[in-house]
Amino acid sequence: MPTDFSLHATAAPHWARQFRSDDLGAVRAFIGNHDGPHARVARVDQPMGYAMYQVAASRTNLGASASAVAQVVRGHVHGWALYLALPPGTVLRTGLRHSARTEPSTAALIPPGWAFTRISPPGSLFAVEVDAQALTAELQARQPNEVQRNLGRLALLEVAAAQHLHLEAAAAELVLATEPSRDGRQRASAEGRLVERIADLALRDAVARPPGELALARARDLEAWIEAHLHEPITMGTLCQLAGVGERCLQKSFFYRRGISPMRFVTERRLLAAHQWLAQGRPDATVTEAAFRFGFSHLGRFSVSYRQAIGESPSQTLVAARA
Repeated sequence: MPTDFSLHATAAPHWARQFRSDDLGAVRAFIGNHDGPHARVARVDQPMGYAMYQVAASRTNLGASASAVAQVVRGHVHGWALYLALPPGTVLRTGLRHSARTEPSTAALIPPGWAFTRISPPGSLFAVEVDAQALTAELQARQPNEVQRNLGRLALLEVAAAQHLHLEAAAAELVLATEPSRDGRQRASAEGRLVERIADLALRDAVARPPGELALARARDLEAWIEAHLHEPITMGTLCQLAGVGERCLQKSFFYRRGISPMRFVTERRLLAAHQWLAQGRPDATVTEAAFRFGFSHLGRFSVSYRQAIGESPSQTLVAARA
């Protein structure tokens, strides 16, 4: 196991994609251009002291970041994401639900497609994102029933010191193996080992629960339909009709998969879409237009919900984008 490498953001390998800045706007722009739309709020009256690096293997992305100020970050993951380290005291929020504050021994496992808010004090983190199919295939091969039953929610996991060291060692080994001069077979072996370690952690606390009544594939199709129709009126009746189930079943399915109701899921996606639109800083953009464009008929409630989800008002997002 490698012992000469740290996973901290200040120890970036020379071949990694790296970035440093004290300016919130520059951080927003860089991360948005490379990793996709997200919301990021922090104090602007002091330097951010932000640093990050990222490396990639064939099925995984690994990276670390550090900030000298507290941040509120709203985004989503495409594959399985494991936060192996988080600033102690971090809170993760999905919908209106808040997690407990993290400890140094806490890891967070986030399923594919989840949108969430991370509220972090100053400090550093290290995360691994694994291709959704790669980790799901590993989980299904080992415990076929647990993937759908138990692993559909964001989970905070307490990790014993020995297991944490094994995970850190596997992650550090893969980071070093991404160096372009390394043998591809070495990289594939290190990547497989890390995926296996993450699966160990995911399945460690699996317990028998009855599966949701709404099939996983149908639930994903419904969520994709919601994403494509955020600008249209969406009612519970519409969602039930599309899913082919009653309201009670749909409520249970969304609370099981997402921890929120179906209509709250719609609202969360609309707020994130409104943020992405405002963050473009278009000359003709207004807060009123953002509200109406994404299905909000009451400007006051839109602004309150937006601030709760994003961490700043819609007008602040627009002003910052234009600046």
